[in-house]
Amino acid sequence: MSETDSRAEPGRVARWLMLAGIRGKNATLIFGLTCLACLVLAALIAPFLAESPVFVSTAYDVSTLPVMGAPLAQLVLFLPWIGALTLCGMPFLLVRARRDRRVVAVEEDLPLVLELLATLAEGGLGFDASLDRVIESQPGGRPLVDELGLYRLEVRGGGSRAECLRRLAARLEVGPVTSTVAALIQAEEMGSGLADILRPLADDLRQRRRERALAKAEALPEKLVFPLVLGFLPALLVWTLGPSFHQLVGTIDTIMRGTGS
Repeated sequence: MSETDSRAEPGRVARWLMLAGIRGKNATLIFGLTCLACLVLAALIAPFLAESPVFVSTAYDVSTLPVMGAPLAQLVLFLPWIGALTLCGMPFLLVRARRDRRVVAVEEDLPLVLELLATLAEGGLGFDASLDRVIESQPGGRPLVDELGLYRLEVRGGGSRAECLRRLAARLEVGPVTSTVAALIQAEEMGSGLADILRPLADDLRQRRRERALAKAEALPEKLVFPLVLGFLPALLVWTLGPSFHQLVGTIDTIMRGTGS
């Protein structure tokens, strides 16, 4: 890698934003200012809420509960600070969620794009002509189609196909795209037929997606155990043991008052 190329490489934050689809001349600056604004806002709001009468009175009422009153009261007083920490991390969480959605969208579109390219190649079109047809037939706003359009502009600007494909894989950084690009570059170097490479790749990606979907479906009952226990078990305990617990607390309170008097 030349010195000019190394200077042109974006920083870690800029590259992370680029992988999430957030690009622009001032993307890093805007992200930094957003994080700073969230930090300042959290620092201003959290102390105000922690000292507000609502939280103080709620914590006092909770502290009167037997056994778990004191820990629950401390938790109520700490809730504003938990909200402040969440607000500080909100920009990072939003960028990460956007990156995850981008990866899912690319993995969904890649098998269809490869099948279309293979079909057009079997019809006698070259790779560039097939890619033009695919880009024109697909709706805009999809990450993979947008990156293929950028790849087409780079090739038309005089870049080599192999180098532009490598930059395409680097801009997306998605496993199936990286393996597909490596296969295309190898096929171009060896002079293999495009359709012979793309069709097996599309079939393999569809099979992998099918296996992942089946694995997620099989793991769904195990993932539902915790929400079911968290959502239904407390209600069942309150419904079944609530009256008995209320009588027990009343009895203990009567005994304690009688002992004190």
